[in-house]
Amino acid sequence: MFVRMVFSALVDADYLDTEAYYAKVQGTQVRRGGDPSLDELAGRLENYLNDLALRAPKSAVNNVRARVLRSVRGHAGDSQGMFTLTVPTGGGKTLSSLAFALDHARKHGLSRVIYVIPYMSVVEQTSAVFQDALGSGRGGEDHFVLEHHSAFDEERLGERSGADKLRLAMENWDAPVVVTTAVQFFESLFARRPSRCRKVHNIANSVVILDEAQTLPLRHLRPCVAALDELARNWRTSVVLCTATQPALQDGDFPDGFRDVRELAPDPARLAAESRRTRITSAGTLDDSVLVERLRTAPQVLCIVNTRRHARDLYTALGNVDGACHLTTLMCAAHRRLRLQHVRAALAKGEPVRLVATSLVEAGVDIDFPQVWRAQAGLESIIQAAGRCNREGRAPSADVFLFDPEDGKGHRTPPEVGQLADAARAVMRAHENPLAPEAIRAYFQEVYWTRGDDGLDA
Repeated sequence: MFVRMVFSALVDADYLDTEAYYAKVQGTQVRRGGDPSLDELAGRLENYLNDLALRAPKSAVNNVRARVLRSVRGHAGDSQGMFTLTVPTGGGKTLSSLAFALDHARKHGLSRVIYVIPYMSVVEQTSAVFQDALGSGRGGEDHFVLEHHSAFDEERLGERSGADKLRLAMENWDAPVVVTTAVQFFESLFARRPSRCRKVHNIANSVVILDEAQTLPLRHLRPCVAALDELARNWRTSVVLCTATQPALQDGDFPDGFRDVRELAPDPARLAAESRRTRITSAGTLDDSVLVERLRTAPQVLCIVNTRRHARDLYTALGNVDGACHLTTLMCAAHRRLRLQHVRAALAKGEPVRLVATSLVEAGVDIDFPQVWRAQAGLESIIQAAGRCNREGRAPSADVFLFDPEDGKGHRTPPEVGQLADAARAVMRAHENPLAPEAIRAYFQEVYWTRGDDGLDA
């Protein structure tokens, strides 16, 4: 890591020096910097959160969110290192983690906040939330929240000066707030191309928040954990593992796992018990015709399956029933964004919505259905699916039905998902509440033991 940090600084300096030289020769101006300080951003967020609290209706869910925010901000002065933020879905992790990151960065003189998200479909949503909270426009010179992923659409930026500035910031993450994908982040740490390495030295002296930490790739989990541990120990980087389903990555649960990890949330076990808003029920093995009939009888329902082909076939089988729609990664980013906007609007108006999707809706997508069907999968996927059901706690409880797709028609569960599903079944038989932290920890221990060392460092 020391060699990579030095190499990164050298490469970035070389690029910047060359850029400055050609700007002088050509008589042009390079638009870098000029962003607000972290102190100013923290003040803007404070105003935004106060306004949000005044407008929020009184409810059990909002009480949990307020408690989480107070607890998280109370830890901002803690020494740097490894943290976890274990909060049930819908508990306000996004803004709470940003508040901690800005407060913590100010206390320790850090340079930036890097928010790492597993799916591109969630990057745009999170970036938009941060832009609203911090007063950053969608275009122009005030656009300082850097959204960096492979499907970034510059046409959304508006003014050319804003697009040019952000394009330059993408090269080395020279921005106060960076929202990026896990692929971009870990490729920067491990890739051998100079252009990828260029931003590594700007990861040092920062707060790195890994949203939905349970999605870290199993095949590369040991090197990912080792890299994060090194950053936290030796490079003035505070790392926050943020999720409702905290993976068992601490020393003793995982080979060469994290040590000295501190929890930011107030009593995760109590939060899980208080925030339980769904009943998880097994529906057995269902063929598509039976499943489609169940979806037809529910006016607002979400069905999550394990393959894009299965999602397509179910959507086709639904036919012209009111509100039928689907969402998969075969859609381009703009199409997914429009589909989610349509779904949210229909849900808010009480109109029929029967959405068939893959797991891309599970991690961080803010939708709230009164009923959810989930093809059998790992416990983390089941809990994330439950987080899209009765999210705002409008009903005392709601149903999440687990089902096994009938083999045939090409809908067999993928082998890796099948292994996770087997571990989930074992844990759900042994624990009355599968959402409890001890059940989640037991699940991840089972998964890691099943895969062995070779399966965690391919």
